[in-house]
Amino acid sequence: MAEVSNSSIDLRSGFCKSNSIFYSKRSPIPLPPNQNLNVATFISSRAHQGKIAFIDAATGRHLTFSELWQAVDSVAECLSDMGIRKGHVILLLSPNSIFFPIVCLAVMSLGAIITTTNPLNTPGEIAKQVGDSKPVLAFTITELVPKLAGSNLPIVLVDDESKTKTPPNQATKIVTTLQEMMRKQPTNESRVRDRVNQDDTATLLYSSGTTGASKGVVTSHRNLMAMVQTIVGRFKLEEGNHTFICTVPMFHIYGLATFAFGLLASGSTVVLLSKFDMHEMLSSIAKYKATYLPLVPPILVALINGADQIRPKYDLSSLHSVICGGAPLSKEVIEGFVQKYPTVTILQGYGLTESTGIGASTDSLEESRRYGTAGKLSPRMEGKIVDPDSGEALSVNRTGELWLKGPSIMKGYFSNPEATTSTLDSEGWLRTGDLCYIDEDGFIFVVDRLKELIKYKGYQVPPAELEALLLTHPEISDVAVIPFPDREVGQYPMAYVVRKAGSALSERGLMDFVAKQVAPYKRVRKVAFVASIPKNPGVIDYYYQLGNPKMHPRSGFCKSNSVFYSKRNPTPVPQHQYLDVTTFISSKAHHGKVAFIDAATGRHVTFTEHWRAVDSVATCLSDMGIRKGHVILILSHNSILFPIVCLAVMSLGAVITTTNPLNTPREIAMHIADSKPVLVFTVSKLVQKIAGFELPIVLLDDPETIPREVKILTSLQEMIKKELPNGSRVRDRVNQDDTATLLYSSGTTGTSKGVISTHRNYIAMIETFAARFKTEDTFICIVPMFHIYGLGAFIMALHALGSTIVILSRFDMHGLLSAVSTYKATCLPIVPLVVVAMVNDADKIMSKYDLSSLRSILCGGSPLSKEVIEGFLNKYPTVDILQGYALTESTGTGASANTAEESRRYGSVGILTANSEAKIVDPETGKALSVNRTGELWLRSPSIMKGYFSNLEATTTTLDSEGWLRTGDLCYIDEDGFLFIVDRLKELIKYKGFQVPPAELEALLLSHPEISDAAVIPFPDKEVGQYPMAYIVRKPGSDDLAEIAVMDFVAKQVAPYKRIRRVAFVASIPKTPSGKILRKDLIKLATSKL
Repeated sequence: MAEVSNSSIDLRSGFCKSNSIFYSKRSPIPLPPNQNLNVATFISSRAHQGKIAFIDAATGRHLTFSELWQAVDSVAECLSDMGIRKGHVILLLSPNSIFFPIVCLAVMSLGAIITTTNPLNTPGEIAKQVGDSKPVLAFTITELVPKLAGSNLPIVLVDDESKTKTPPNQATKIVTTLQEMMRKQPTNESRVRDRVNQDDTATLLYSSGTTGASKGVVTSHRNLMAMVQTIVGRFKLEEGNHTFICTVPMFHIYGLATFAFGLLASGSTVVLLSKFDMHEMLSSIAKYKATYLPLVPPILVALINGADQIRPKYDLSSLHSVICGGAPLSKEVIEGFVQKYPTVTILQGYGLTESTGIGASTDSLEESRRYGTAGKLSPRMEGKIVDPDSGEALSVNRTGELWLKGPSIMKGYFSNPEATTSTLDSEGWLRTGDLCYIDEDGFIFVVDRLKELIKYKGYQVPPAELEALLLTHPEISDVAVIPFPDREVGQYPMAYVVRKAGSALSERGLMDFVAKQVAPYKRVRKVAFVASIPKNPGVIDYYYQLGNPKMHPRSGFCKSNSVFYSKRNPTPVPQHQYLDVTTFISSKAHHGKVAFIDAATGRHVTFTEHWRAVDSVATCLSDMGIRKGHVILILSHNSILFPIVCLAVMSLGAVITTTNPLNTPREIAMHIADSKPVLVFTVSKLVQKIAGFELPIVLLDDPETIPREVKILTSLQEMIKKELPNGSRVRDRVNQDDTATLLYSSGTTGTSKGVISTHRNYIAMIETFAARFKTEDTFICIVPMFHIYGLGAFIMALHALGSTIVILSRFDMHGLLSAVSTYKATCLPIVPLVVVAMVNDADKIMSKYDLSSLRSILCGGSPLSKEVIEGFLNKYPTVDILQGYALTESTGTGASANTAEESRRYGSVGILTANSEAKIVDPETGKALSVNRTGELWLRSPSIMKGYFSNLEATTTTLDSEGWLRTGDLCYIDEDGFLFIVDRLKELIKYKGFQVPPAELEALLLSHPEISDAAVIPFPDKEVGQYPMAYIVRKPGSDDLAEIAVMDFVAKQVAPYKRIRRVAFVASIPKTPSGKILRKDLIKLATSKL
């Protein structure tokens, strides 16, 4: 739709007059921009709250998500050891089972291809598919082994080992069992994996052949990802846990794509029936509290007719939706069902194997009441209605063949260019063979199959219309209408009918029933009564809450354990243990186009370019011998290349460490000695700082004059240019608990220490950001990328959301405001000093810069005072202030204010971030305190570091045995769960036994109209112990502000023991990159004169 003006698209129907295309009215689904991604990795990277993935309805055996992904990884490793590689075809011959998805996902994770076949097929039909698809290995159950006799295929038995004791047929070769493969412990050694592209083939499912010979449908990884996104978006599955009953065969596109892939990605629980049985289906709903039930029209009709017997026998109270496809439901059936089951919503759908089960759907009962419709076009799907005779594209309410185009449309038919050409045109339009029209509201109505229309004396009779009518007869449970040849009229309608139990319905009675309701040429003229209607198996298209009853709903405080729990909705973390943060980010689907922009030059990197560069650099690093656990140092100012290096390194399981470009060679030497990097990325101007370390260097910029003793290996630009090979890649297995970064804390309370952050820490942080921010915003990044905020937020979290990041190499007020104006930034992260400057200079700023796009500013470092917040909102009324609190040790999470209303809880840094727990601990007694009591803040969450690198003493001092992080911050949490930072525990000023928090006095000083910045420190005194001393930065033109005036200003507003008793005026306040005051430097300055 991007290429078409929205003004030319009718908003009701979605029809565009300029090109005769119908566009979907659904919100478009995002897709991951990383091209080198397989669907198994995409699914395993999804974060959700689900616990149990699959349940066997017959036995009750279940697989948790963790067990499932462990099994997938083990089976994939075994297959790789067997020599299975990208492009190899693997046959799966099995009824539904909880092992079916394991096989599929393991195969596809290697880039190999799954082909499935119906267990009811004859050996001859299976042999034909084997001959066409040429599999190299088969998975099946013992009972079906004879059907593969003579295929010469090695076989893996899928069923339980208790059932595999029967001696196999002499003509078959059993190589192992799936159970044995699942028991294999994944090694920590390097793995050989082929590079899998989104456009590579994932599955080869054979179409039903109802309109011709069976053909292999080539479905790509991208097709399946689009399907997954559509399924998850359609059912709003991310809003809570759901349980689905699966009676659909998994060898068919719907069973495979929806239940093995789509619902798995959402964290839903799928209860599997090996075959359809009405009693077992209804019992499973009752037993497992199912919320969704997919079924076909005859079963729906049976549920209506048997409602009086079903409802007393089975508890269906958990059920809130049934999903029906195959044929549109009539008004009588829909209203009959709603009357019998008033709390259950009917959802309908339309899809084909060739469209990966996606096409159209009704997503609410209101939409399903558009009687006879299959729904609206699925997200990102386009449709045409084409006259079969003239080829003309038709408009609203005109009947013709439905053509579809979208990201889920197949690549073509396997080894069948003729069939592919006749079905897919050169522009990617799929000719569905279905006769349809789209009405004025964008609803699709399927009239019939183009080739199945009955031609009666030149009239066209749609069988589906007669079938829908017949199903309204009170004595008919199922029906099919076919064309019967006749010399005089050409064809006439014949009905195959399944009568309900006890019915004596006659041929004449049935024909009369129809004749009264249709035109003469549509009458049924022949009837046969049968026990059942033969059908194709594919017939439909288709929080976790913390729950602590002892937790106070307002404060989050739990009396039983003195823990404060976050009031935010918990954010999920992927349950696949073998996942690195780079893969997790690259698997995120979004609509973002431009990833990073250099504010100074305007140079930009799209998401596609970015991920290709990451892959190229990772390949080069691997070729250099960089492996899991190796440490790589980045010494650089912010740049659009910084993220590429970080993500490439972490994708290999290697560790990123960063250092401040302003550090001296001595400070950098200490960092290198501690972290022991094997390679350095830096820029030409900083090379001198690492001369003499004999470390190989990769330059991020064009080389300038380089000292002879420095060893330059290559440049990043050369690495990015590397052509990606199509062959196998050697990769170490990366676990979520492996180290991802080694960032050094600021050392404000001691020597600098290396903080060990894991891939899991960052994944949890990303999910926290995803819950806080909107996708695809534009952010200005002035935060140093060597710091946790710059690295975690901008390189990882916001990048994963599809946001555009405009990067400034260093802070400059003019550059910052110009970037907001030029790039229409929506979010601006800044420190309190910049907020104050924006307030004081608002009139000048607003006249010079266009800040109309700005929606929010993000502020951290220290809480903003009421005066500053109100002053800012008064000057910039359309911009929200969002505050936050975090540490390097908590991977940039802790607490946040997510709305303007929350930020108006003055002095607060917000509410605990999702999944975080807190304690307020008395520093003297160690007792955990309750609401509104001040003590040291302790935090625990999935984002808390593993510890300090090679520093057991510091780790033990900071982290306790239960994972609680002692933050060193003096805080309290109020009755509504808001966190207030009083001060650093070790920075309190002790005046005659009274405790004076410097932060309180600093906030007060910043409200003075002539002060632009301030810092308060303890000054030693023999009589009182310590008293408050203030370092003041005066505003331009305020040179007359005197020491006594500052002290008087404070004295009028505080208790006597809190008064400022010494003042020094300075040009600037020394601070860390995150905006924290370096008090130790000021204390050293003040005491050096004693």
